[in-house]
Order: sequence, then C-alpha cells, then structure tokens
Amino acid sequence: MVSKTKRQMGLTLILTGLLHTIVGLFVFMEQLEPLFTEGLWNTVKDGQFERGAAFWFMMFGFLLMIVGYLADWLMKRKEIAPPAAFGWMILIICVIGVIFMPNSGFWLGIPQGVILLRM
Repeated sequence: MVSKTKRQMGLTLILTGLLHTIVGLFVFMEQLEPLFTEGLWNTVKDGQFERGAAFWFMMFGFLLMIVGYLADWLMKRKEIAPPAAFGWMILIICVIGVIFMPNSGFWLGIPQGVILLRM
C-alpha cells in the first residue's frame, strides 16, 4: 500500500515539470523564438550555447512531466511504490542543483525526493 502523501508525488512532479516549462517559455522567449521561425530542423548548432540552454531547459521540464506521469501511474493505478533509488536520485540531483544554482527551482525537488523516500 502506498501512503496518501507519497501517492501525490507523481502529480507534484508533473506540476513541477509544467511549471519548469512555463517559466522556460518566459525566461528563454528570445532564444526559443528563432528555433521556430527558422524551421526547427538543426536550429541549435555548435556554439549557440544560449539556444542549447533554452532547448535543454525546456526538455528537462517535459522529461520531469514524463517521470511524474510514470510515478503517478505506478502509485495510483498499480499501487506500487517506486523504488527508494527513485527518491534518492531526485533528492541527490536537486541537492547538487541547489549547491551549484541556489537561486533556482531545484529547491522544489528536495521535499519531493524526501517524501518519496518515506515508507
């Protein structure tokens, strides 16, 4: 049986990914606009670090939503708690992120990782 609090972590990961993507649209609007006006294909080339950062920022938001969906599906539909390694990975990635970028959204993942580690 998965605890009620832990069952919500899939949804919170989805919402965190959605928030990440929405913030990325506003913060990186100037870098993302040429990706669409130039036709998408091969619009992030070597040396275009700002475009690359914008692209990966957006992709991370989408990946977080996918991981959140999978966690939500496991816990709510299958009544299977994700392995402890899942919580540890989220926690470690977010702690490292906070160390390197304390003025970021990595703080949001720390409580999620901790909750996922609880029985």
